[in-house]
Amino acid sequence: MAGQDEKLLALLGQMEASYARIQDYTAVFQKKERWRDKPLPEERIMVKFQKPMKVYMKWLDGPAKEALYVNGEYNNKVLARCDGLLGLVTWTFNPTDSALMDRNRHPITDLGFGFIIEMMRRDIPVALDKGEIEIVRMDEEIFNGRPATTIELRFAPKDGRWYYTSHAIFHVDKEYLLPVGVTCYDEREVMQEQYSYQDVKLNAGLSENDFSKGNKDYRFCPF
Repeated sequence: MAGQDEKLLALLGQMEASYARIQDYTAVFQKKERWRDKPLPEERIMVKFQKPMKVYMKWLDGPAKEALYVNGEYNNKVLARCDGLLGLVTWTFNPTDSALMDRNRHPITDLGFGFIIEMMRRDIPVALDKGEIEIVRMDEEIFNGRPATTIELRFAPKDGRWYYTSHAIFHVDKEYLLPVGVTCYDEREVMQEQYSYQDVKLNAGLSENDFSKGNKDYRFCPF
C-alpha cells in the first residue's frame, strides 16, 4: 500500500508542475450537480480561463447565457447575461451573491483545474498521514476518448477533521497531467457533483479581448 501512496503523491506533484506551466486554456466544461438534494440538469459550457483569475463562460444549450469575471476589473464583479426576460440587460454580482449561487454549488472563482488540484493537495497528504484514506484504485483507462489515470479515493475523517468529500473519482489526462474529470459522493454514496473538461486547448494564447465585456463576439451591454 505504501507504493500506492507514493504513486498518488507523485502524480499529484506532476499535476502541480503541469499546471504551473499553463498560462491559459479553453475547454468545454460539463457539470452535473445536486442542489438541495435534487439533481439539476446537466450543463455544457464553453470556458476561457487565464491566470491568475480571468474567466469567460458561454452556455452551449438552452437560453443564451454568458458570464465574465476578471479579478481586479469591473469592481471584482461577475458580469452576467441571459436571454429571455430582461435579456438585454447585463447584471453585475459579487461572485458569491445568492442570485448566482442559487442552483450552483460553486462560485465562478472555483472554476478550473487549479481548484481541483488545490483540493487534492489540501486533503490527500493529511489523509494519508492520518490513515484516513483508502486508495480504491489507480487504473489506466479511457476518459472522454483520451488516455487517463482514474483515481478512486474514500476518506474517513476522525478527531474532527474535515475533507472535501467522502468518496471521489478523479480522471487525470495522461498527456496533460491535469484533472479533467472529478465526481464526488456524500456519505450516503449519493453523487453530489460531477465535472469534466473536454476539447481542452492549453496555452491557447488568449488576449485581453477574450476577457473584455466589449468583445464583439459577446453580448454584454455597455454600462
